Amino acid sequence: MAARVFATRKIVTRWASPLAVSCSALYGSYVVTHLRFVQGNIKIHSLEFIVSKVVSFVMVVRASLQSSFNFDQVRTKTVENLIFQLINDVTNITETFPLQPGQTAESLVVAVERSVQQFLDQGDAAIRSCPLAQGSALDTLTDALVDVRDTGQSMSFAGRDFIRDSSSSQRRTSAVNAGKTLLQAVAHFLILADSIDVALITEGIDKIRTLLDGIRAATSNQEVVDRYQLMIAEIEEIEETIRRRIADLRDPNQRDDLLACKGILKTSCPLVFATTKAFVRHPENDESRQNRDYAHGEVLAALNAMDAILRGEKADMSFTAQGRLGHLISELDQFQNRVYLEPGTYKAHIHRPELEELLERIVSGSAAIADSGSTRADRKQKIVNECNNLRQALQDLLGEYEKSSGRENSEDVDLAMVLVGRKAKDLRRHLRRAVVDHVSDAFLDTTTPLLILIDAAKRRDSDATTQAGHMFLDHASKIVDVAHLACEMSSDVEGVRIIRYTANQLKKLAPQVVNAAHLLCARGDSKIAQENMDLFRDIWQDKVRLLTMAIDSIMTLDDFLAVSEAHIVEDAMTGLQAVHEGDGDMLDRASGAIRGRSLRVCSAVDAEMDALQPSAYTERVKLATRRLRDDMLSQYAVRAEAVVTRLEATSANSTQEERDRDSDEFINACTLVHDAVKEIRNALLVNRHPEDVDSDNEYEDDGQTNAPDNTSRISEGENQQRIMRRLPEEDKKRIQEQIDVFKITQTKFEREVAKWDESGNDIIVLAKHMCMIMTDMTDFTRGHGPLKTTMDVIRAAQEISVDGSKLNALAKQIGDESVDSNTKADLFAYLSRITLYCQQLNICSKVKADVQQIGNDVVVSGLESAMSLIQTARNLLGAVVLTVKAAYIASTKFRRHNSQAPYVQWRMAPPMKQPLVPVQKKHGVIRRASERRPMAPARALAEFVQ
Repeated sequence: MAARVFATRKIVTRWASPLAVSCSALYGSYVVTHLRFVQGNIKIHSLEFIVSKVVSFVMVVRASLQSSFNFDQVRTKTVENLIFQLINDVTNITETFPLQPGQTAESLVVAVERSVQQFLDQGDAAIRSCPLAQGSALDTLTDALVDVRDTGQSMSFAGRDFIRDSSSSQRRTSAVNAGKTLLQAVAHFLILADSIDVALITEGIDKIRTLLDGIRAATSNQEVVDRYQLMIAEIEEIEETIRRRIADLRDPNQRDDLLACKGILKTSCPLVFATTKAFVRHPENDESRQNRDYAHGEVLAALNAMDAILRGEKADMSFTAQGRLGHLISELDQFQNRVYLEPGTYKAHIHRPELEELLERIVSGSAAIADSGSTRADRKQKIVNECNNLRQALQDLLGEYEKSSGRENSEDVDLAMVLVGRKAKDLRRHLRRAVVDHVSDAFLDTTTPLLILIDAAKRRDSDATTQAGHMFLDHASKIVDVAHLACEMSSDVEGVRIIRYTANQLKKLAPQVVNAAHLLCARGDSKIAQENMDLFRDIWQDKVRLLTMAIDSIMTLDDFLAVSEAHIVEDAMTGLQAVHEGDGDMLDRASGAIRGRSLRVCSAVDAEMDALQPSAYTERVKLATRRLRDDMLSQYAVRAEAVVTRLEATSANSTQEERDRDSDEFINACTLVHDAVKEIRNALLVNRHPEDVDSDNEYEDDGQTNAPDNTSRISEGENQQRIMRRLPEEDKKRIQEQIDVFKITQTKFEREVAKWDESGNDIIVLAKHMCMIMTDMTDFTRGHGPLKTTMDVIRAAQEISVDGSKLNALAKQIGDESVDSNTKADLFAYLSRITLYCQQLNICSKVKADVQQIGNDVVVSGLESAMSLIQTARNLLGAVVLTVKAAYIASTKFRRHNSQAPYVQWRMAPPMKQPLVPVQKKHGVIRRASERRPMAPARALAEFVQ
């Protein structure tokens, strides 16, 4: 069948291109003839005018042809490219047109007629060789071919009439319309040929459905085997065809949906075989019937979905339809996009109720996460506090908008904007961590409930199997619920799509796993029941593994490590409580949870590192994970097991001294694991930019600070940047608040200045250079950037002063040329601000952080000078923005007419270059050492294309 499919389209398209070339030659003849006529009779026309007329004619014809086709009917890239090629072959007439010496227009018409006849002959042969060309399909194809013949004759007649008088606009229009109609007929025939390819595939799908029904109706194992082999053979026959069809589809959603359907067929067909054999062998058990019905339903749904997708219809089972983002993350994004306004555009009666209503929806969604079962109490309280803080920050911002309405932006508005942004960021972080709380608990151990269920079934213990089945269903329900919850705080559409799709599959699969276990419990001596159980077990584990990979891919490693570390501490405290209470079972569960969380940390970190290029950084991180997995966990397991054994043996008779000894032993064992996890976090942070750290402590040390020596004061030559990183946390937060306000001013600067081209405009060049230096100075106050010492900052301030002087001189020249006194006065006022702020910046640049040893405490000072430096840089940057605006107005709107050439040229900057390959959108916190790794679950789905 694979050899027959695409045959119709391939034979037909063989002569489509020669036909288009012939039509193109005919139009080329018109252009050449028309050019000669114009050159011979209208001498006053220039060559540029003639060329422009020809180009206009070509563009009109191309636009007319493209608008004539309904490309929604085209589903494959092959047909789409062929239709475009037909249009381009007719309309693309260049100076290297292939018109041979001595070739006449009459010969071109003959070439068109010959190409049409060849196309008709090949099309007729293709129709006669097509197995589906019968009845109405045969009539449709024949009518389309007759249409090509009729339009070809019309094209031939119009072409001959046109070449008799190529200067006639009426005959030219008739020839163009005839060519357009001919190409439309050819394109219509190609689309029909493509639909025949689809019909051939759907015919194979119908055969598979029939064979599936035959398997369902089988009454013996041999019938099941024979009919299953026939179905698999039919599936393999169309599999290559479907693979080629997937690669050729225009719509990426249809490609993904077909891949998902192929994946279901790959996993469900063996399940059909096993469950049908189990039903034939044990028809008296209702569980076998339910297993069989589930497997047959999955295959049938996949086949129906493939049929609908191939026909261009909406499928009931759609993979791409699962890619909807959660309401909470969408509303958070919407809130942060809408809350930042220019004070002049703020309207209280519109914006206030709109933003307040949006925030209340966010608070409601946040409360749902906070009230979930696995959310820790402290995390819940933090979410509640941040919701209240965000409410208050919004009210403060709206109040500032109302105060500043109709006036120039004030610092209070900028500070209120920064506060809203910080509170929204904090709320996002706590919500993400709350989601990770659920993920960490639900995916701590995904195999034990299944193994307990299978073990009870093998022991043929009906009561234990029923109890284990309930526990397994609860576990499955928790996994599915947590998977959907994880989608609420992710903007990764691809990851969300895979998570929702896989979670829905697990939801349907879980009851069938329990049914397979009950069947095994009732028929424990049946090999067929055992095989049925093993197959359901493998499918469940594969899908859970895929879901785990997908969820890990949308979580940031920072969130996962921070939450895992906190949970390990919680489990250690639970274990200590168990030791004091003499509860061996509780201690065993706590120690097992610690081990499980540690292994999850190792697997998540290793997966992240495997997605990066090998380097010293990745090897260092992998070494830390190997140390935790191979060394620390083995030592922990031995020591924890010893404590559990002693506790179980002497729980009733143990003395307080023995319990204290066991507590110390368990604490030491837990310390090994906890320190190893912290070592992994430190290894990850070594290559981290301070701005990339998003944790409960926003200003974590990056691990590069040297310890202070024993001297009372560090010398002047010491690296001041490192010392700034050791400021107290409260001081760092105050500095960060000022930097956030500086960034708002910087954004306004970029919006105003970056739109102008630097070439021929020294004002823009100087302004951008000053902004770059000021950004480096503010970075210095946070302990990073190119400036290392106080002398570096002083030199940078001096460089800004030099640029300010140059800007002042150039802007004064522009102001002197202005005829408007108000504009001149504004410009000179802004220039005086620049002079003042440059002087202040020189003074503030002598910022110096000191480290002093007072007793056993290390005291770092330098907050006030750092904040003064940031505030002065922000004021200077604002003055530069105002100067650029005033200079533009003075230079372009009010310049003297009799003055010399303008001092600067105001031209819009060209648009930014776009990469040839689109960069994948980053989500969440991105580490400097890595980009977002490719979706591992997508790679897992892609294996079905092979």
